[in-house]
Amino acid sequence: MKRKNKKLIVIVSCLLLVISVSLAYYIGQILINGEGAKGNATTAKIKGATLTVEGKLEFNDSDILPGYKTISSIKVTATGNNELIPYNLIWKGTNGISKINYTVYKTSSEINVSASCEKKATVQNGVQILNEECSITNLDNLGSFIASGSIIKNSTKEILTSDEFITATNDGDTKYYYVILEYPNLDEDQSSDMDATFEGIVTVEESNATSDINIMAVYLGDEVGNYTETTDIPGSGYILSEKSTCSNNAVPVWDYNNSGLLTKNLTKSGTSCYLYFNKLKTVNTILGNIEVNPEVKTIFDKAAIADEGVQSGIDEDGTTYYWRGAATTNYLKFAGYCWRIVRINGSGTIRLIYSGNTCQPNTAILKDAVISVSAFNSISLDNAYVGYMYGTTDSNTYEETHANINNSTIKEVLDEWYKTNILEKGYDGYVAKEDGFCNDRTIIKTAETGYVGDGYNKLPTSYGPFGRFVLDNDFIKKNMNPTFLCSQVNDLFTYNLATKGNKMLSYPVGLITVDEVIFAGGYSQVANANYYLNIGVPFWTMSPYHYHVEYYAVQFGVYADGRLQWLLGNEIEHGVRPVINLRSDIQILDGDGTIDNPYVV
Repeated sequence: MKRKNKKLIVIVSCLLLVISVSLAYYIGQILINGEGAKGNATTAKIKGATLTVEGKLEFNDSDILPGYKTISSIKVTATGNNELIPYNLIWKGTNGISKINYTVYKTSSEINVSASCEKKATVQNGVQILNEECSITNLDNLGSFIASGSIIKNSTKEILTSDEFITATNDGDTKYYYVILEYPNLDEDQSSDMDATFEGIVTVEESNATSDINIMAVYLGDEVGNYTETTDIPGSGYILSEKSTCSNNAVPVWDYNNSGLLTKNLTKSGTSCYLYFNKLKTVNTILGNIEVNPEVKTIFDKAAIADEGVQSGIDEDGTTYYWRGAATTNYLKFAGYCWRIVRINGSGTIRLIYSGNTCQPNTAILKDAVISVSAFNSISLDNAYVGYMYGTTDSNTYEETHANINNSTIKEVLDEWYKTNILEKGYDGYVAKEDGFCNDRTIIKTAETGYVGDGYNKLPTSYGPFGRFVLDNDFIKKNMNPTFLCSQVNDLFTYNLATKGNKMLSYPVGLITVDEVIFAGGYSQVANANYYLNIGVPFWTMSPYHYHVEYYAVQFGVYADGRLQWLLGNEIEHGVRPVINLRSDIQILDGDGTIDNPYVV
């Protein structure tokens, strides 16, 4: 295994404690104080990688008693050349206390946790008993603990959790550990611990574990969804199914270029995987024959970081075929620009999103993949301003507020760009005029959202996409419910000569919807540098979020790290990426959709 130019940086909130414990089974006085301590930076070497360990633990409580608890947050970040690094998380120091209990949790994201303790005094048989009762906030959000044990008296080292793995990626892989330390309240005399000390740091050391992955079984699916166990890994013509699972919360990903199993979130050796492969279905489209996953995706509970191929769904005109994840076959050249194919619409037309002057790989930062930056609406102090077009502000009805009378700021930017770069350059004849762009302004009223207004004036109101993807303000639904359908005619923006929709567009151009971002592999508040929509630059979607209680309209957008999130309507100017549809009868002159050989119209 190559280890050249590999760098692993482990950033750890160090656990450095100096404790004098006043203890309590029958003691009638408190003599011990905790002291605030800061940990100096430490370094370690693991297989040639550099580990930097730094941070501090605030420890400022006084008069520490049996039952006392504290929690430390430990962040481990690794950067390098995509190599798995094995390590143990350890405590090193000195312990003069009879026993310190520890419990270790691990998460993939940072959780805000804290400990609070209350001192208690009781009298038993004339003796005053002193102890503490403690609680940890947000403990349930840490999930199940991964290790626990005790650091006994005179110990100088303890392995808190062993045989952990982290991938040293270019962007940095991160794990979060939370260690609860407890001086236990025992049903015995603890006075021998008076004036004893416990101190040290939490750091890492090399583990001898190997990243062995065991493929326990392989199953091949047929065209109707039945699976048969096999001893052979399939070649071309198959795609890994979502039914595939691995132990230890690892995520199986199939490397189609090298016919090998990759895993995301691999953190333990001895991981076992069960692999299901679907036989791809060949579908004849305007692009020619394409291979489509026959398994209709219904669960959207995570970001798509790998190439998940072409999937199928339903829109207003029938079956639509969309690209998901780190797609590599959806590049198209048109009108002198590079575009990414979002989907083949149910009508047979091709939906495209602008991707700059030249075609670039998925992980590239593409500042020219936006035509400009703009506010969605330069004013946003009314429900009206969630609209791609809007009606009368300060109105007392939904209908007046969301009538399509005035252009939004971003619509005017898109219209001018289309006029100059498509119409006046002779490319308008290739563009479909029937397909629309959904600015979903349906109202969602549930106790979960906290916004129950009727969508006019300055009433706090949540809109359809908010209800599909958000539970309560910034708390996100685990399983998203995207749709290609647009439920209100007033919200389906179509060209003025179309036969469906609201027919309010002077030019057949719009923006991508938040639903299409989810279908493509985006996910709320989860960074994803790999999927094809990420360009390293924040950009708008067409979908309303809500009208905020503090009086401003809010839209969904995609952040620079690929995560889906809300963007304030008039707060900051963000990227504008045109979306158009090509006619179903155009001729594809060349290409296979890859970056080196894009489709050419």
